[in-house]
Amino acid sequence: LAVPLGLVGVLRRLHGAVGLAPPTEAMAEEEDASACALFRHLPSLAPLLAWRSLGALRETPVHELTLRSPLSGAEVQFCVKREDLISDLYGGNKVRTLQHQLATCESRAASATTEMERAKRASLLVIGSGGSNQVVATVLHAANGGHLPPVSVAWASDDVPDLDNTLNMLSGLSLPVARHFNWGRTGPTLAAIAAALLPAHLVPRASLATPLPLGGNSVAGVLGQVSGALELAEQIQLGTAPDPAAIYLPVGSSCTISGLVLGVALSRHLGLAAFRQPGFEIVGVPVHQLLAKAQRLTGMQVAGWAQVVPLTARHSVTAAAAALARMGGPDLTEEAVCVLTTQVRFVTDPDIVGIYGGHSPASLAASRAYDATGAVTVQGGAAAPPLWLCGHFAAKALAAMLEDLNSDGRGGQQPGWCGTNRMLWMTKSAVQPRGEGDEWAALRAMPARVQEWANRGQAMSSLRPGKVDTEAGTAEDYRGLMK
Repeated sequence: LAVPLGLVGVLRRLHGAVGLAPPTEAMAEEEDASACALFRHLPSLAPLLAWRSLGALRETPVHELTLRSPLSGAEVQFCVKREDLISDLYGGNKVRTLQHQLATCESRAASATTEMERAKRASLLVIGSGGSNQVVATVLHAANGGHLPPVSVAWASDDVPDLDNTLNMLSGLSLPVARHFNWGRTGPTLAAIAAALLPAHLVPRASLATPLPLGGNSVAGVLGQVSGALELAEQIQLGTAPDPAAIYLPVGSSCTISGLVLGVALSRHLGLAAFRQPGFEIVGVPVHQLLAKAQRLTGMQVAGWAQVVPLTARHSVTAAAAALARMGGPDLTEEAVCVLTTQVRFVTDPDIVGIYGGHSPASLAASRAYDATGAVTVQGGAAAPPLWLCGHFAAKALAAMLEDLNSDGRGGQQPGWCGTNRMLWMTKSAVQPRGEGDEWAALRAMPARVQEWANRGQAMSSLRPGKVDTEAGTAEDYRGLMK
């Protein structure tokens, strides 16, 4: 019992490490609060909740994707909420997660009363696997709009070798980083994480850092995702997006799906004409095989006991709802839990989930179908930017949607725009960033275990050919995929 309780304790420490804070005077002057959907609908929160736009779009568009299903052979159409286009620098779902989170870190550092406290609050440590999107997004946006010093990185573990994962590490190595640690040198990596979890007075000044929550899952992160749901509700009311019967997305830390759940509850509370389709559901696909198994056996994402366990949707939804009420917003706990328990479905089929960090058989088939037959268009038919369907996350949600379309007999094209009335919440950035640092030299200086992992990563998409070979290759083998 001591081990699981200790793990829950560490997760709770990480979840609460950032907290919430009011905006600084600079934020109030420099940021347009009306660009945040949460503030548009609850303006009383703007003076209470720190937020930086991070250069994000005011709204992400909804596009239509047409492809030939690998299951039925029929042509299918559905909508895509283009969170991948939210930033020209690096998009995806992590941007909304970071808008309140990095702003809170900036605010807390500015309000520190001692030099040691300021040093700990301003020095951030982001933790992830080698292919982590959270690492790339945090490092880039902290430097390019977060008004914070360079972030430290702990690549705590490898994941399935895949060129997409290697590219994320290369992006991180090209960007401004204070220090980086990796699984090739386990001791220093664990020491850096442990130091960040300890009180400041127990840690040498050089090791002071605030650990960011895994996957960005914190109250601040979830509230950022609420804005995504509210923004979609606005688009539905305006007629620029259909009211979806189902929204599909991958689930890692549960931050994004929890924000959507709370956002749906808030949209309905506010009387917005959205999320009213009969049988509406949010469909989450756990991307880690152990999380999928735990959900399959115990229902841990939605069970009442899980409200004390971070990284579950039940905990994330209730914690964010309580914080919203404390700030003077509506108490949506009951409504949000109702959405979670009655209108959220988790797909735990091993053939769709696969293993963390890489494609499952179903997601690889879905990705290849998109590569061969997919076309993304705006309303009216003009071509839209292509999707980056990684095996780590996004393709697994697509695979679940295609399975549902095949199972319910709606595998063919339906009349109207986005005919199947299903929506893919596109979480993987359309852009792979490359900073000013020499990421190739940095990778070649990494421990042998890390280089071996990077070299084994194959290109899984015909649309993104490339390779990494630190022994016989060059940087030009992959740099065409970065910008």
